[in-house]
Amino acid sequence: MQNYYDVLNVAPGASEEVIRAAYRALSQKYHPDRNPHNPQAHQRMTEINQAYAVLSDPEKRHHHDIWIARQALQAHVSSELLARKQTPFAPPVHLPNYQDPMITLNERSHIWIWFIGAAILMVMGMVWWRLLYPAPGSKQVKEESTRVVTAPNHHKFPLKAAYVSGYPVLRQRGDNRLLVDASSLQSPVFAQLYELYDGKLTAIRSFYIPAGDTFIISKIGDGEFSLHYQRINDGKWAVSDWIQIKNTEPSRKYQDIDIRL
Repeated sequence: MQNYYDVLNVAPGASEEVIRAAYRALSQKYHPDRNPHNPQAHQRMTEINQAYAVLSDPEKRHHHDIWIARQALQAHVSSELLARKQTPFAPPVHLPNYQDPMITLNERSHIWIWFIGAAILMVMGMVWWRLLYPAPGSKQVKEESTRVVTAPNHHKFPLKAAYVSGYPVLRQRGDNRLLVDASSLQSPVFAQLYELYDGKLTAIRSFYIPAGDTFIISKIGDGEFSLHYQRINDGKWAVSDWIQIKNTEPSRKYQDIDIRL
């Protein structure tokens, strides 16, 4: 799917008049009648028509804005994952090659050669055993190497479910409440609630939830929202389904919405 604003060479916040003018100018330039022997112009005209069909329809344009914002947020999450990705260094271990020809020792050889051979076999056997059955603490070391110690703004996490210091609490309006339920997770999480506003996704809440706990986000109004959360134990991010709240502010019929992580 293309960014139709780029197809028409207009800004995401362009007015209907600007979009219409851009469409007319591009249509005149790439119309097949003016480019009868240019297949690229025909393809370009098809893209221009598709873009205008979406951006000239308010509902289709709204969903297109959501898609663009979603893509931008996904790209942000990917960069965060790359920044936190750690690959523990493990030195190569030489394993015995059982296809190597066996060396037969003469019975009159020195006895110390037997002891050296036995010691080598014992060491190789221990290495092989550790590879098959790692020590109980090795998994913990790996988990600690990828564990997130602080929030992305380098502030410490609170001791209980709460907002993380250093992040603003924005757009407090309405009385809808989002109950974020992390009771099924074995890891604490750092989460951010994004709202789509003026074609952009903005983090309006940033909070911490201990493993198996819950957190309530209050004073949420109508809008389009997306929740991103990071597991503290391994640093991996995940995204919730799209959250849409409509007509609660005019009617004052507010909702309690459960979000299970």
